[in-house]
Amino acid sequence: MPYITAEEAARRWGVTTRLVQRYCKQRRIAGAEKLLGSWRIPEGAVKPDDPRRGEHASELQTPSPLPTFSFQCLMPLMSTAYTPGTAAMFVESLTKGARATVAQAELAYFTGDAGRARDLAAPLLKSDDAEARLSACLICAFSNLTLGRINDARFALDGALDRLNFELGGYAS
Repeated sequence: MPYITAEEAARRWGVTTRLVQRYCKQRRIAGAEKLLGSWRIPEGAVKPDDPRRGEHASELQTPSPLPTFSFQCLMPLMSTAYTPGTAAMFVESLTKGARATVAQAELAYFTGDAGRARDLAAPLLKSDDAEARLSACLICAFSNLTLGRINDARFALDGALDRLNFELGGYAS
């Protein structure tokens, strides 16, 4: 099934992208799915009714079969706005756990310590937390590339792809 972005749907329907994203979040667009942080909308989707204009409100659609991620753990350092020069303080402020460990590994990598980044992320490769595991796969892959360990980098990237395929039911192929 072909999909369009929220931006394309907004252009077609003459509304803002934000409104389309809100429709998606409210499950008012049949078949809309959130994949890796972006909404994808079936190409033939119909613009939902606007209840403010007296039109009949569309019923909420059934949840998408694809899982939705919270993205609280997925690369938290890269995904957070903080004042330049305060990355270490941000990482230290995080509550102990997978998210904090991922952020520590990111900080180590971005400050030039690829070996420490890999060592911090490696235990999370077996995590039950899909986001922590995916983050660990990516950090290990980049760290191993930096360290010249190409086969280990491939292994980590294969792990990321396998995890995505498992979580998304084969949609990431």
